Amino acid sequence: MPEDQVAVLTKAGQLLEVMAFRGAQTVVQLSEATGTPRSTIYRLLSTLREMGWIEEPQKRGHYALGLGLLHLGRAAMDQEVNRRIAMPVLRALRDETQMTVYLNVLRGLRSVCVERLDGRTLQGHGLRIGGSLPLHAGAGPRVLLAFSGSAVYDRWRQAVLDRGQAVALTTKTPTTAREIDTLVSRIRSTGVSISSEDNTYGVAAIGAPVFAGTDRCVAAVSISGTPAHFVDEQRRSELTSAVRRAAARISDLHAQPLPVD
Repeated sequence: MPEDQVAVLTKAGQLLEVMAFRGAQTVVQLSEATGTPRSTIYRLLSTLREMGWIEEPQKRGHYALGLGLLHLGRAAMDQEVNRRIAMPVLRALRDETQMTVYLNVLRGLRSVCVERLDGRTLQGHGLRIGGSLPLHAGAGPRVLLAFSGSAVYDRWRQAVLDRGQAVALTTKTPTTAREIDTLVSRIRSTGVSISSEDNTYGVAAIGAPVFAGTDRCVAAVSISGTPAHFVDEQRRSELTSAVRRAAARISDLHAQPLPVD
């Protein structure tokens, strides 16, 4: 690609990033933020608007991200697990448990939330769609750490050793390689992950892996509530079974041919 075309793409990307972090912007504001001449910004905005990537949501002359980007974001999130076939199962899990349900996938060495269905027991807390967590902090993330293969685990573990310890999100976050090795070994043995307040205070969770084929983990299904919801042993066992069934059902659906629209 010619250098001038690369420069245009770079400038367009800068404009989108500014609007992503600052909201609706004027041409003057975008020029000041990126150091790009206003005439160039006008041309870029015209093209981006035709593509549906930006729009003028309220005041004329103010530009914000457009809904066209939503389709790209959704496509990026669907690369590993098909949310369309997973959604009925996730809704059923939410209705059965009355808890907030998450679907997370692996990106690099982080767990990214690609779906969230709020339950009655937890509102306004926890991970939002598009948000991410380190792989050692939380039930869903640790499922991905345990079942995404030795290459991922070895790379994560080396990163922790190089740093000295894993990042602590709360005082209950496991931070040493030895602690997390023990947790991962238990998850691999039981097929389920349970966490309590190790990435967010007041939040506990149960997670299980979704597989494509026989051994490739493509996602983690988890439910979350307050720690009090998991104290009763019988209730915790019922919730664990519900998460296992949901993850297994989504795995089965991924093994079947997709329906033709």
